[in-house]
Amino acid sequence: MGQEISNSPHSPVILTHGLVQGSKQQNKEAGTSSPAIRRRLNDSGENQHPQQYKKHRTIAENEINHSSGYSVKNSQIDPHDMNPISASQQQQGSLSNHFTLADMKRAISNNLPCFYLQFEEDLSIDQLPSTTKVAHLLNHFFRNKWEPSFKGFTLCSLVGKNRLKIGTNDKNDYFNLINSNWPEEIENKIVKINKPNFIPDCFAFVVRQVPNSLPKEQVVQYICQTIKSAVNISEIKYLNNNNRPIKDYRFAVTDINEYYATLCLGRMAIGNQLFLLTPFRSSYKMTYCTKCWKLGHMRETCNKQTSCRICLSQFEKGVQHQCQGPPKCAQCGEEHWSLDNRCLVVQRYRIDLKHAIADAITRGKLSKNTSREINKISVNNADDFPMLHHPPQGYETKKWNQEKNQEKKENMEILNELQKLNRSMNDLRADIVYLRKKLIEENKERIGQKKIIQLQQQNLVSISNQVQIVIKTIIDGLPELDNKIKKKIDKQMKVLVDMGNSKSTNDIILNCNDITSPQSITTDATATNDPGGGNCNKSLDMGTETIIHA
Repeated sequence: MGQEISNSPHSPVILTHGLVQGSKQQNKEAGTSSPAIRRRLNDSGENQHPQQYKKHRTIAENEINHSSGYSVKNSQIDPHDMNPISASQQQQGSLSNHFTLADMKRAISNNLPCFYLQFEEDLSIDQLPSTTKVAHLLNHFFRNKWEPSFKGFTLCSLVGKNRLKIGTNDKNDYFNLINSNWPEEIENKIVKINKPNFIPDCFAFVVRQVPNSLPKEQVVQYICQTIKSAVNISEIKYLNNNNRPIKDYRFAVTDINEYYATLCLGRMAIGNQLFLLTPFRSSYKMTYCTKCWKLGHMRETCNKQTSCRICLSQFEKGVQHQCQGPPKCAQCGEEHWSLDNRCLVVQRYRIDLKHAIADAITRGKLSKNTSREINKISVNNADDFPMLHHPPQGYETKKWNQEKNQEKKENMEILNELQKLNRSMNDLRADIVYLRKKLIEENKERIGQKKIIQLQQQNLVSISNQVQIVIKTIIDGLPELDNKIKKKIDKQMKVLVDMGNSKSTNDIILNCNDITSPQSITTDATATNDPGGGNCNKSLDMGTETIIHA
């Protein structure tokens, strides 16, 4: 039985199962499940399309319903008269979709992939560090490596046993995290990091409107020549557009610097032509269940057992599944997998989702993130565009104000010379300060050495006196010594006495009070013809001011 599509405001909605139920049964089902759904839809400002019809709708409601779904003509359909093919066609053409705000946010979201951190040890919930503690330690670890560019993690949650899900929304941080080493231990517990093994769609670009006459190998060669980090270059296949005279090529960029440079390009040269280069926009994400593979809900709210996404056979524990029959769609029952774009229900779902998102954005209930345009700043000099003057007739003007430019050039040269002279003076001043400090240090060292010499001389005189006393005591205690020996001893005693007298009269006395100020440096120069040292001391005072003025 064929079906006729209509936008009649009073036509009934045929349910997904393809059977027309009585009005009482419809009202009963709606009364048990639809009030909460209707309240959420009204709160979020999404498409208004109730399940039951108890009153005539207005024209505005009909327009809203038309944007989110469609129905068939109000004709009496007997379920027993429909064959399987017509029933599936009725299902495919009559699905009326309703989307929550969460579904639409999920559809337009383009978040970066997350990292998974696995603890190698079998830890209990009490032994496992808290997610906030792990996030703090990781933020501290990476901020020490990339200070201050790292903006921190925006997600850290526990998923599964001893497994954490960590994410960031910054593209620079994502590239750095992919290409860097993570800590091997957290709080003395061994961890293993699982990084995403694919490139997100937000790093992809599209070269548009490339003629079919250009071979694919040539296009790939020019793309790789322009962007060295371009990978996954492929042609975009459009549905039911096999006879297009132009092609679009998609590729991803794995280098963050080339990614931002590509955003600024806007066009790409292939051969001798320029083609439009735009960021890749992924399609809206559908909300579907990975248990029953039906659209409209997630696996958390599904009560059915997990089934194969191809043949829809239920999995058995401990048994490796192998598809026995042909593929089967969970939406329409045809021989294709459940999310295939060939399915009319999936096509209808995508169309309704697109209209619902557009309507929500128009009403301000949903905001879609757009790519940030990078404006190139134009820098012009003052002389690039001189003012146009209109002098009286007969007055010959110059094309450029050469005198002013020449004067400006001379001033700049003088300023440069003054700056060079200033730098030279600063260097000279620094050298003088260094020399002054060096002379002060050397003078202090010389004073210390003189003090040591003076102390040693005093010790030597004291030792000489003690030796004289000892020798004299020994001589007095030995009266039987020979006179010759006594004379020799007396002679040596005189030598010691003369040596002690000489050291006591010619010792070096250092007056430290003369050299107390760091602003003056005293240098003692002794010149004498006496072999034993003279007392003719001359001092030479050198001030830092004298050195600077010299």
